[in-house]
This record gives sequence, structure tokens and C-alpha cells, in this order.
Amino acid sequence: MQQSSSIVPIEQLLREPFIDILVYPSSSVEIARDRVKEIESIGVKGLVLEGNSIINGLHILGKGCTSIVVKAVLDKKSSVNSVSNDNNNNSSSNSSRSLEDVCDGMVVALKIMRTDSDRASMEHEARMLAIANGVGIGPRLIAYSMNLLAMELIDGMHMIEFVKEFGGSSGNSDGNSGISSKAKDREGNHNHYTNRGNCNNHAYVKYMLRDILEQCFLLDSIGLDHGELGRMDRHVIIGSKAYIIDFESSSMNRRVTNVTSAANYILFGKGRALADMLGLCRDKSRIVDALRMYRLDMCRDKFNQLLTLLGLKFYKESSACR
Repeated sequence: MQQSSSIVPIEQLLREPFIDILVYPSSSVEIARDRVKEIESIGVKGLVLEGNSIINGLHILGKGCTSIVVKAVLDKKSSVNSVSNDNNNNSSSNSSRSLEDVCDGMVVALKIMRTDSDRASMEHEARMLAIANGVGIGPRLIAYSMNLLAMELIDGMHMIEFVKEFGGSSGNSDGNSGISSKAKDREGNHNHYTNRGNCNNHAYVKYMLRDILEQCFLLDSIGLDHGELGRMDRHVIIGSKAYIIDFESSSMNRRVTNVTSAANYILFGKGRALADMLGLCRDKSRIVDALRMYRLDMCRDKFNQLLTLLGLKFYKESSACR
């Protein structure tokens, strides 16, 4: 069971064991000092230690090959790529500052580059996320620097968890709804899908799958290839809506494959349990043909033909359970 969250003001980050978060997986005090200055420069006031991943006994939101993600409190005045070096010389801050003062800010997800990362900086990911934000996709970019990226904190479950929760296993269900109590807690604004049993369970899942594919089509339309949606286990978060995250491998310079990659994951990959539950792939040969035609001509008409074959075209809550 996860421990209670705790808040670490920025002036305590050079102390053990908190320093481990700044320079994971190394233990360089020199790098840690530079990163504290960098954290101050983008307006971070403190870190909130909670999440399902652990570094040396400290709870964080996530740990990947190139970075870790922690919950942080950011000054509300911070903005994209804002740099305020005025704080760097403010060493006279009271180290006993109250937690109430620390919390008087915006709670964000803070991505910290690992010291053994092969990435040069966070700039590329920030630029890609900003482009995606321009069409309403991804968590909102708030601030970034060489080794840091602050973005909107998304509350929800990763795609792999969504597949497990809604993949049709009645053994995980609560009552007759076919949805576990954990999943119900995660649904947030979509609880209205789950009050009439399994039919609404299916409607909710269809809504999210349609949302994912629509976002993929938008990315295809602007020429931004995410690069990881064929393995979207932890690159999509389902909250009040679907959120595509982690744009570090994205590119504007290669052929886009967002729709086809996501569709293959949902229909034939790890998301297949959802497709089977909903009967999305009853006519596999026609769907494969539709994906092939879409690859040749990535237009709205070809995309709509794919959605129609999947039973996701013009999906509306009001008619989903008739």
C-alpha cells in the first residue's frame, strides 16, 4: 500500500535522501546543485513525494529509461519556457518555510532527465509537446529547461491498466456493471457511462478508443509522428478523456503512423481484449484493407471509413444502449 505523500521544499532537495531524485541514478552533489538552480529557474517551489514508482524509498509518479516524473508545486506565475534567474541568488530563504507556503502554487508533473540519459536536453520533447498542444493534444506544457519539463498533471490510469480494468474479465467486476471499483474511481467525469450496467461499460470504452483514434488522426494531419503508439501501454493516460503523453521520440521529419500504430495496438496488440469485448474486429480483412487505404491517403474520408468498420463512427452516448 502506498505511503502518505510528503512535500519537500526546494531548499531541502540537496539533503539525503531527496538528492537521489535530482540526479538519479548517480549521486553527484555537483550535478544536484546545478539542478536545484535549474529547478528554481522554472519556478518549482517543492516536490510532492507520491506515486506508484519508488527511488530509494521515495515515491514518485514514474520512472523511465531517460527520465523520472515527480509531482511538483510550481509558482502560478510560471509560463512556457519562463526563466527567472532572480531566485538563484536568493540564498537567504527561510529553510523552515511552512508547507502552506510551499503549496500555494500549481501542482504539475515534473519530468527530470536521468543523468545516464542519451538525450541532449528536454528541448526537443518540449517543442513536440507544444506542437501537439496547438491542436489540443497532450498534457499542457507549462515550463521547461535543459533537464526539466513541467506539464499539466493528468489523473488517470495508463492504457495497459485501462485494458486490464475494462478487458471483459467479470472476475474484476463490482456488482453487475463489469467495472472494478478501482476503475470507477478513475473515471471521473465519465461516471455517467456506468450507471446502467455493462452496456454503459462498453459505451465508455468505445468513447475512449474513439477519442484516442481521433487524436491520432489530428497528429497525422499536422505531420507529427509520436513514435511510440504501437506500444502505448504507458504512452496514453485515460482520465476524464484520453491523453497522449511522452513526446520525446516524436518527429516532424518522418512519415506519420499514429492512427495505424494505435489501431494495431487496439485491434491486434495488447489492447485486443478491448476489441474482442466490443466486437470491433469482426471483419478483420476489411479492417486491414481500410488501414492500408488510410496509409495511402490519410484524409478524413478514409479515417471515417475505418471508424465505421470499427463501429466507432458517429458514436453518441444517447444511442449507444438502444
